[in-house]
Amino acid sequence: MDRDLFLRFISNILGIRTCCVQSGTDALADFEKECCFESTLQPMYSADYLEYLLTNTRPETFYEITDYLHTNLLLFQFEGAHYLIGPYVKGSFSSQEMQTLLAKHKLPASILLPLKLYYSRFPHLNYKMVSSTILAAMRTFLPSTPDFSYRQLMGFHEELKSKEIITRSSRTYLQILQQYEMENFFLRKIMDGDVDGVRLTFENLANNFYSSTDAIQQSIYSTNSNGFAILRTLARKAAELGGCPVVKIDELTQESIQRASHAKTLAELEVIQRDLLVQLTTAVSEAKELQKYSPVIRDVWSYLNMNYTQPITLQELAANHHISAAHLSRTFKKETGKSISGLLAELRTKKAAELLRASQLSISEIAMYVGYPDSNYFVKVFKKQYGIPPSAYR
Repeated sequence: MDRDLFLRFISNILGIRTCCVQSGTDALADFEKECCFESTLQPMYSADYLEYLLTNTRPETFYEITDYLHTNLLLFQFEGAHYLIGPYVKGSFSSQEMQTLLAKHKLPASILLPLKLYYSRFPHLNYKMVSSTILAAMRTFLPSTPDFSYRQLMGFHEELKSKEIITRSSRTYLQILQQYEMENFFLRKIMDGDVDGVRLTFENLANNFYSSTDAIQQSIYSTNSNGFAILRTLARKAAELGGCPVVKIDELTQESIQRASHAKTLAELEVIQRDLLVQLTTAVSEAKELQKYSPVIRDVWSYLNMNYTQPITLQELAANHHISAAHLSRTFKKETGKSISGLLAELRTKKAAELLRASQLSISEIAMYVGYPDSNYFVKVFKKQYGIPPSAYR
């Protein structure tokens, strides 16, 4: 087979970088030099890891790497040779998301512009477009080429050199609940309170799901299946193991169940699923933050978070913990940097803001719900928190 012609066919159709990896060549080193922007965010783009992955690939299988930067690379073997196709991207560049990513990994903000330029080099494609073009090219040279199965490799997976990643057979990546290495990775992100990791993983999951035409794959997330219930149950358990209070877990999941019952499309359900996972992971992160406080302050903080819509006085909080009101007020401020009244106002106005965005309740009804019987006082507190009155915010 003419490998150069094979690669030119793919490259000309997709406008994408192609590479055939043969022993004794510098192809992988050249790829790393040209395509790996930041090794921390793209560990699988190094020559060493690519060599490992290619050595362990199975025949008749496409392996798609997706990294933190949302760039993608396809690996496969065909007619005795290994190939790299890509990188390519599936969406637009998000400066806000990338700034968060850089901060999380302690990388300088100065690389944001070069990163954007790097991202813009690659064509916008999806897996179906790339794989179907490659199969067409294969069948041009070898008409009896069978269909290839699909394996997704998360390019930010901690256990990069686990043989399990490569060797375990899977045709339906999107059935995450049946693929335990991805499930464990996903749930570990919730347990760790890693909001960005959960969001990135789920978005990658959803992107592949919506590009699928396989009815079996799609049923895992359909509104008339048990997929969401399974995902919700696993996420709840992960959040509990991560230290999130069970009352908070129940509040978030019950809200998601209510929303899901009214979802009419898969896109709506995707938003509800993502929101629940992000909210649970955020709650875990907040619970972990509380560990730096003394037991009394942790208890008070948790109580306020769960009961902020109820009438609460400093004297009652202090009496419940058998300390003086002055001592509780002083200690709370010293450890958290906030006053108890300030935290209450923050929690109440945050919930009020949600209701102003998502409901048709009147301002007085919202004020009463979040714990302010006097709607005029509520307006004053809300304006102090958000800089504008509730009516303008709505």
